[in-house]
Amino acid sequence: MNKLSTFLFPFLFVLINLVSFSQEEGPIYPIDISFDLNTLKQQDFGSDSLNADKILFLLFPAPMSENDPELSEWKTAAFWNCPTCVKKEFIVFADDEEVEKEFIPHDRNYTSCSDILYYKTSDQKERAVASFSTSEMNDGTGRFARGVLSIAHFEKQNGFWKILNFNPFVNLQGSFTFASPIDAVLFDKYGKAYLVIHGGEANGVSPEDYWPLYQGLYVIDGETLEEVLHIRGASCRENTDVPVGSSWDTEITKIEESSLMGIVMQTRSTGLIVKEYNWSLPEAFRYVSKTDFDLLPERFNFTASQKFFRTATESGFYNPVITIQYTDSKGTRNEQVVNTQNIRIR
Repeated sequence: MNKLSTFLFPFLFVLINLVSFSQEEGPIYPIDISFDLNTLKQQDFGSDSLNADKILFLLFPAPMSENDPELSEWKTAAFWNCPTCVKKEFIVFADDEEVEKEFIPHDRNYTSCSDILYYKTSDQKERAVASFSTSEMNDGTGRFARGVLSIAHFEKQNGFWKILNFNPFVNLQGSFTFASPIDAVLFDKYGKAYLVIHGGEANGVSPEDYWPLYQGLYVIDGETLEEVLHIRGASCRENTDVPVGSSWDTEITKIEESSLMGIVMQTRSTGLIVKEYNWSLPEAFRYVSKTDFDLLPERFNFTASQKFFRTATESGFYNPVITIQYTDSKGTRNEQVVNTQNIRIR
């Protein structure tokens, strides 16, 4: 190596590293995309089981490079923006209170396919529901960082999967930047499908011995892919080895739809209430006055039946019927029906 090379080498080394550093640390911009259902209906989604990555990048055509520093190692994601999308307003809840509003989509969106659920209609048609989760972060952190749920509904026609409908902005829910996917399909008496989610809430965790984990119950219209019902705190679990507090589950027992009554859904909640750990209550108990609730024993099992209705102009719950069972100080088993109000009072 001559003297000139020896002199220039350190400067070249620094220059190369500066260029490399600037490339790694420079801003990474999302790919601009748009959503057009008519175009998507022309796409080929295959004849076998749907491939999660393939449908992700057909619906969100913004693949990330392996050299992209924004790429997360824990999931395959699309990185996109939609300048032509109309921003949709979502309400963020915390402890049953409205805390803020978010406008979706974000300027930077990361989307992954969270699940594909297959089912058959009453006339044996093969269908599939693909769920996607979108967040403005790509690290999966934040217990109260929610995700946007997207749903694509498919049907197998002439041996090939065709898309029926696609809603990129269904709702805002979940935790750790992840929206809970569709996990069940229910049918009304006419065979119309409704998509159900058990989840979608930021799990409440406490430093106390009793750690309640709450989940919501969501129902999505299978045709429009719009949310028609959301019950917050529909289930409660304990995050502890020794059960000490309240726990319950809520299920949809029947769905009816008519031109006069709109959609009517019957729900049933069953479980245990321990007043000492009364951090939250099932939806039905929000129609019970504090005076009546205070008269109940400190610990009791319950069954609550309720009807939800949604018409073109209004929605809400009918009076719930709540039956409780408990054992008094004499060891006698008792059962009573709790008075409820006409309107939600809690």
